[in-house]
Amino acid sequence: MALGVNTAAAAAQRMGVHLDPFKAYNFFVEVEGILVGGFTSVRGLESKMEVRTVREGGVNDKEYKLGGQVTYSDITLESGITALDPVWLWYQSTLQGQIKRRNGSIYMLNDMGIPYVWYDFYNAWPISWEGPALDASQTLVATQRFVLAHEGIKKSLAATGYAAAAGTAGAVAGAI
Repeated sequence: MALGVNTAAAAAQRMGVHLDPFKAYNFFVEVEGILVGGFTSVRGLESKMEVRTVREGGVNDKEYKLGGQVTYSDITLESGITALDPVWLWYQSTLQGQIKRRNGSIYMLNDMGIPYVWYDFYNAWPISWEGPALDASQTLVATQRFVLAHEGIKKSLAATGYAAAAGTAGAVAGAI
């Protein structure tokens, strides 16, 4: 018998496991094992499945819903401009016709700075860059945006295993 989310959370809490949600500002991005910068924003972690409707001839009160193609939104990375910028170099090689598809991960950290949840993206390459808005009357940090096209994003199974080993997911999985 499956328990509700509140029951699972209560059971995990009695076992001493805290299920606090992760904070959206505590993350980092790596591409092929290299930390590629301190990003202030990551957007576009989205996938969507097309739903196709099929109707049977002569049956007017029923329709069937079938899964279709899965699409992924582009990932937008925003960061402050620095002298060393590996994503800029990657983008420049793309502009020169050398599209280098790379895998990467977006890690969410717990309050102690340890990665607990991460999303892996596959065969990505930069397709767009937006430079800073320069305004002498402002004292803001100059930022830039890169947009990455990719061929898929998944919540890492390794993250689930890591969390289970640390005791957070195991208690919940056992309670559900």
